[in-house]
Amino acid sequence: MRDRIKTLVLDANGFGWKPIVADTIMQGILGIRDESQLPLWAGKISLLRRAARQHYEALSYVMDWREELEHAPELDVEVCNINNLLEYKKSQESLLHYPLVIILHSAAGDSMTLLMRAIRWFQKRRGKVIMFIGNEYDLLDKKIRFIQETGVEYICSQLPESAARWLYAECTSSKLLAMPHALNPRLYHPGQGQERVIELGFRGARYPLFIGDTERNDLLDYFQRNAPALGLKIDFGYKTIRRGEWSNFLRSCQAVVGAEAGTYYLDKYGRAITAARLYQRSHPYASSQEIYDRFFKTLSNYVSGKSISSRHFEPIGTKTCQVLLEGDYNGILKADEHYIKINKDRSNIEDVIWRLRDEDYRRQMVDRTYDYVMQNHTYAHRILRLVQILEQDGL
Repeated sequence: MRDRIKTLVLDANGFGWKPIVADTIMQGILGIRDESQLPLWAGKISLLRRAARQHYEALSYVMDWREELEHAPELDVEVCNINNLLEYKKSQESLLHYPLVIILHSAAGDSMTLLMRAIRWFQKRRGKVIMFIGNEYDLLDKKIRFIQETGVEYICSQLPESAARWLYAECTSSKLLAMPHALNPRLYHPGQGQERVIELGFRGARYPLFIGDTERNDLLDYFQRNAPALGLKIDFGYKTIRRGEWSNFLRSCQAVVGAEAGTYYLDKYGRAITAARLYQRSHPYASSQEIYDRFFKTLSNYVSGKSISSRHFEPIGTKTCQVLLEGDYNGILKADEHYIKINKDRSNIEDVIWRLRDEDYRRQMVDRTYDYVMQNHTYAHRILRLVQILEQDGL
């Protein structure tokens, strides 16, 4: 049996100066990793609870990837929260000692500041670097520059492979790996005997107008307006919730509604979306049509960045049926085999409601989809594939 690969995993608990200060003090100086380690007296102070919290707990995949890497039998993992500047400095100085460094979505998603400042340290390394790209429409100029200047060996993209190859075409020295999110069955499981009192549910933020389309928002609005006429008992909330609460909510739903993540208008370096975001920030009452006309209507050199997300796997784990807007879902989920498809013009709404109300149909669909994902698309499957590629490449 070969030795486990000594691996440094770079994670980030949020972004911006406030989490950096909080994590450096709480974790780096006081040794408090999260809220559970606060002394009893400190746990009663809201400011200290906020300082010790996990900022990405409502983005389950951030924690799911990290935990699966820590569980991987092939890897000997040490995790560094780059927001803890004391820990991050030590990790930079010890890069030479790791044959493998993995940069997670949280460290290469909402901000690239801390990674960019460490470019020279990465250039000195001896091991290989795997970089999982978060938010593949934002800060793309910096992300691609980091990849090129540090010679990142492996780019792990959430996008469909054809879109990812187009987006990262300049990164000629890196190997591109299609690495969509997956299921964490330890957290997202069917449970036992919980009554599913909600016929159709939703929890999550509404998509901002700067992504260039309103399809998902329109679908949610449609069900909210028409639920009484359709005779549906719905429970919609427009706020992301902690992953434990999200898992429990899913187990209380017969079905949830959703659509593909991402944008149809992914251009090189994400400049169109960046411009649209800045415009929306300075013009908060701009309509979706105004933003589309200004930034996307005449856009020519772009591809669709629509993709499957972790939010599509999590209901599968809890055996909750999904009503999803028609799409490709990275070729992983098939319409009316793994989810109930609703047409973009909602012309099949009567058929959707009929299927949704057919308990036997729903049960067969969720059982079939659960077995398929458990056999092919858990985070353990993703990590195993990654390790196999590394072994094939001689690590």
